[in-house]
Amino acid sequence: MPVYSSHLLQYEDLKLGERFREERQRRGLKLRDLARKVGISAARLSQIENERHVPSLRQALAIAEALALPPRTLLPPDVRLPYQIARASEVRSGPPRQVRLKSPHKGGVVHHHEFWPVADRFIGRHLETVLGRIHQVAGNNRYFCCHHEEEFLFVLKGSLEFLCRTPDGLVREELRRGDCITFRSDMPHCLSSLEPEPAETIHVLASESAPVETGFDRLSWDQSAFLAPDGSTDASQQFSEKLKALREAHGWTVAQVASVAGLSERQLQRIESGERAVPFRAILPLARAFGKPLGELIGQTADRGPYHFVQRSDAIASIPSRTRRTPVELPSAPRSKTCQPLASGFPARHMYPYLVRLLQVDVETLTMHEHHGHEFIYVLGGELELTTYAQDKQVTEVLRPGDSCYLDSSVPHLVRGENRNPYSQTTAEVIDVFWSPLGENYLFGE
Repeated sequence: MPVYSSHLLQYEDLKLGERFREERQRRGLKLRDLARKVGISAARLSQIENERHVPSLRQALAIAEALALPPRTLLPPDVRLPYQIARASEVRSGPPRQVRLKSPHKGGVVHHHEFWPVADRFIGRHLETVLGRIHQVAGNNRYFCCHHEEEFLFVLKGSLEFLCRTPDGLVREELRRGDCITFRSDMPHCLSSLEPEPAETIHVLASESAPVETGFDRLSWDQSAFLAPDGSTDASQQFSEKLKALREAHGWTVAQVASVAGLSERQLQRIESGERAVPFRAILPLARAFGKPLGELIGQTADRGPYHFVQRSDAIASIPSRTRRTPVELPSAPRSKTCQPLASGFPARHMYPYLVRLLQVDVETLTMHEHHGHEFIYVLGGELELTTYAQDKQVTEVLRPGDSCYLDSSVPHLVRGENRNPYSQTTAEVIDVFWSPLGENYLFGE
């Protein structure tokens, strides 16, 4: 479940033109001779060699053939990395994705908040991680949304209002810098900054179903079930929207899905548009086809709480630290970290957020370790050093405040802090969100 090293490259990193020029010169070919073999002008070939023109795949392969270069030599070796690092300086370099909220007025769509995907190149990840910018929204423009996952939200900057409609009534929480909340995001909810300036947040979502698909444009955000301002919804309508979103996310046609469900194309089109209720006999084959458990596909909410849990920043110091079950220190060595749970009052299924403080210890007392699952690590302060393996080679990466890492923790790894201040007991502080279907007690002792 890696990120391929080629996914992290830009075209400019390949330096195709420079390599073509060097190989042509090594073979003693003139520019016009190679251009004639390829079937392009010498001027165009010169532009390609000097990186002023991007060749088409056909042109690149023709040049490689004329130079007797195997096509594979044009590509860098692809390494399967069991981690993906997102640098704070790079996350916002791309345009943000906006959550689309449907207005109750026909044809109306409003955009409230902005999100940047953090680990979208990691294949087979079980957690969806995004950096958010939450704007202030006037009361009459607030629209509740839901998506079938558990969600952990940590406030990095500013303050925000969290509203959630539960079977017990409307829940309202004010969250400030350093506060966090874990909640059932299949409950209708909305966010708004309490100040004119937007709040900044980290969101981590975990679904009980198969791994979240690569890419941000998935059911959990752009294609979620959107609700009217009063938070009311219809389970059948949610199913219709979810069915269409899943079909499009998988790239399947109406005919393909209709065949799986035992429906006609016209019947499926009417179900997706909300004009017809879905026959229950069709739901079972659809759940199998999309790899979704029935409860998630139907989207019914539980009738018992707790539905959310808030951890206040000023109360974290009093939370007892838990001990890792997989040893991270050598026998008889002093402990190297404290691990304080941030969602101990929430009945989590697979996702367990912790505040981890890495302590000043000698690196010789630490040991590589591994455990089933994934981790998302966000550096709050200090400097973090991650050591793991990329295929058969040991690699080390340094993370600084604002950087994050998505990690396949079944691969041996070692995390240690770096702090040159001899008076500090703590070398780094991080938010560490663990994912494991084996439960929290598999990861931590009492």
